[in-house]
Amino acid sequence: MPAIAESKPKDQSIVAALGDVALPLELDRTELFGRLGPRPVEFRFTFREVPFSCTAERREGHPVLTLTGDLGSLPYTAEGAERRQAVQTVVAAARRRSGLDWQVTAQQQIVVRGGISLVLPLTPVAMVAGAVTLLLRARPFLDLLLEAMAQEG
Repeated sequence: MPAIAESKPKDQSIVAALGDVALPLELDRTELFGRLGPRPVEFRFTFREVPFSCTAERREGHPVLTLTGDLGSLPYTAEGAERRQAVQTVVAAARRRSGLDWQVTAQQQIVVRGGISLVLPLTPVAMVAGAVTLLLRARPFLDLLLEAMAQEG
């Protein structure tokens, strides 16, 4: 009777590869998945109905998280000159005092951006903590801006 060769399931080779990895797993270290070098990690969330996106990547070996929020369109003057002025006043104050970059784009979109250095290892906890830190800097101005945008004409 011929000997039957045992074959290892593919799952065992993945488990074996993970056994060689030190914990905690750093999310940007994609060599686990067959790619070389760190890759940016992205995630999105919504806060007070405002969509935010985050990207964590290494710059000169140190992880940095960038947060971007899309606050919608600057109101038209025809929709309410006072409301437009109130929104512009809040954006100007936020630009000066929050430590974040508040912009009204050429397309009249209000955008906030900020970056923060993260501690190693680059884990989900570190990324969420960075995003929350930036969001806390923006929050007072975000609250005022959303209130100004909701004003009646």
